[in-house]
Amino acid sequence: MGGTIDKDYPRLTSGYAFEFGDESAASRILNAHPNLGVSFDVKSICKKDSLEITDHDRGLLFDAIFKTFKSSSSSSSSQNPRIVVTHGTDTMIETALALQRELGDSNCASIAFTGATKPERFIDSDASFNVGLAVGATSVCSPGSVVICMNGNVVPAEECMRTGDGIFTWR
Repeated sequence: MGGTIDKDYPRLTSGYAFEFGDESAASRILNAHPNLGVSFDVKSICKKDSLEITDHDRGLLFDAIFKTFKSSSSSSSSQNPRIVVTHGTDTMIETALALQRELGDSNCASIAFTGATKPERFIDSDASFNVGLAVGATSVCSPGSVVICMNGNVVPAEECMRTGDGIFTWR
């Protein structure tokens, strides 16, 4: 969905007018680790700051997840889908809760939302830590769960809050 995690250094301007690059941060992070015990497919839904995400954008995310459900139910794999959504931190909880409401009882996946406080391109970014946390969380969370994976915490979306200093934790 975009967010700080996917922002890149500006190509045409100087300063901190960050842009979204061609390749997602999740793709760069996962491809950098050839010995992962999971296969993955990265789909870009939109490349926006989370404050600019609309209900239409959320609808595109919901549609992509429903398509994943359909393709996994027709495959020979007995595993439930594991889905990681990268998202900006300002409205991550809002989107996760909207997704949970939209999916209701039809959610057969473990879905983890994550992001970063600094762009993945920064050497001191928390992006790879958070993506790794989210991938790992989807392997142990029950099908039907929607969780927020940030700051070393895995919190069910309906129990998550963001503190004044930006930490995602339990209410």
